[in-house]
Parts: sequence; structure tokens; C-alpha cells
Amino acid sequence: MEPMDLIRDMFSMDCSIETVLHMVMAHFDLPEEKAQALLDEYFEIVEGMS
Repeated sequence: MEPMDLIRDMFSMDCSIETVLHMVMAHFDLPEEKAQALLDEYFEIVEGMS
């Protein structure tokens, strides 16, 4: 599973941003800064699709 897949799936289950951030950190063993960068990238992609 790719980080973006997990992020999408977690948000589709109505998880909070904080929960998604912590899940990405735990699942992919990432520091908070890198996980936050992935969330920022996700939001940029979603905004671009709107």
C-alpha cells in the first residue's frame, strides 16, 4: 500500500487529520515532518481535482 492510498482510505472513513497523520507515521515509520508533507501533497492533489 502506498502512503496516498492509506491517506485516501482514512479520509474516506471520516478520520480526523490528526488520526490520519499518526496512522501514516506509524504505518510507514515516518517522522511527523515527512508524514505532514504527504498530507499536504494529498490536499494539493484533491484541490487540483476540484
